Amino acid sequence: MSVDARYWDKDSWKEFFREEVLPLYKSALTLVHLWKELHNRAHGRYLSEVIKDMPSLELALVGGTNPSGKYEENSLAVAFKDLLGTSVNLREYYFLRQIGKEPKTPIEVKWVLPIRYADRISILLDRTLTRASELGLVSQFELQNARDSSVTSAKEVLERPILISEKFADFLNWATSLTVNYSDYVRFIWHLRKIPKRYLHQLYPETKKPEVFKFLQQLLGLSVFTTPQIEDSEVADLYTIFSYDYAIRVSREEIDGMNISSIVEPLLHSPACEASRDWNLCKESYICSFITFYFQGRFEYGGNDLPYEPYITVGGALCRINELVWGLFNMCSRELNLAINGKVPNPFAEWRQTVGKTNINLSLNFSDCGKCVYKGYGEISNPPKSYEELSILDENTPAILVGRAELVKTDGKLCLIKRW
Repeated sequence: MSVDARYWDKDSWKEFFREEVLPLYKSALTLVHLWKELHNRAHGRYLSEVIKDMPSLELALVGGTNPSGKYEENSLAVAFKDLLGTSVNLREYYFLRQIGKEPKTPIEVKWVLPIRYADRISILLDRTLTRASELGLVSQFELQNARDSSVTSAKEVLERPILISEKFADFLNWATSLTVNYSDYVRFIWHLRKIPKRYLHQLYPETKKPEVFKFLQQLLGLSVFTTPQIEDSEVADLYTIFSYDYAIRVSREEIDGMNISSIVEPLLHSPACEASRDWNLCKESYICSFITFYFQGRFEYGGNDLPYEPYITVGGALCRINELVWGLFNMCSRELNLAINGKVPNPFAEWRQTVGKTNINLSLNFSDCGKCVYKGYGEISNPPKSYEELSILDENTPAILVGRAELVKTDGKLCLIKRW
């Protein structure tokens, strides 16, 4: 289960940040800058006005369309509409052009899902790289150069819209490489997000050295999640669990301080809930689904109201980015097909297959989301108070490490929330 990462070596971490993290940061920022530039300069304005300063935008919005208002498959206009949320009323445009008038039709720039993912990833990466810079693992020059380069790259697309697919493909390639599927360092970080000391020392023996462990604490934000309250202090120490600031507390109301109850409330007016009239059951069902989707990186509910992730540690931010990349490919496969030649990959499904080959399963002794978070069945104490509870925890630790489930605190208990 352990990975081939030189986690004790600062130079190896420097290489990781330089070769894997910085390129994704620049690529994600490029897309965010591009969207903001389009929104600031074009949203709500007439195309006839905007193309005076950005003549290339006309091709971006109507390239590969026809007077009936239809888009050709994989056309440039489709790419700008689906990947960047930028479009015009095509019937108005062609009508005005046909009668010799300027295209006085308003441009709309929506906050679409692919950009929402790029935005969240860029914010978490900014926190990650800022911390790495504080520790001397990334230079201020490298960090500022990535930011400046992203602005330049966004301007290139405005001048040559045909580059949009290439820029998105770059983003997707770098995003995929920064997941547990492909990065040894991300997989190492993923293993440590909820890990008992016993497993930490077994899988990564260099962490027994105080200087190595201290370095990882400073870099990743590793801290104590819970310590068992049992008589045998040696066993209590072995089963002290470490984590980041990620996926700590989950309840009906929140995930790590983010209010989810208010996001679910509007869904209670759905036809299904109206028909059932069982508002409490309906709300619990939506909340349970929301939590499961959250840990798969999917934005099924909440729209633009979902708050930004609060994670500020390197470990917490990179764990969440891994999930966001899973969700990006899962939820945006149709849009991403505009930037990818061939079949769009599904990193989350691929990771499930990888884990499935290991025969690592969850124990029936531990509850799942629906039972644990809402009904109170099958949890263990927080902190664990018996050897029986420790045995249940030990039995499920391999499944936690690979991500089949997330160990969280809720109402004074510890419970598991299944990802699959």
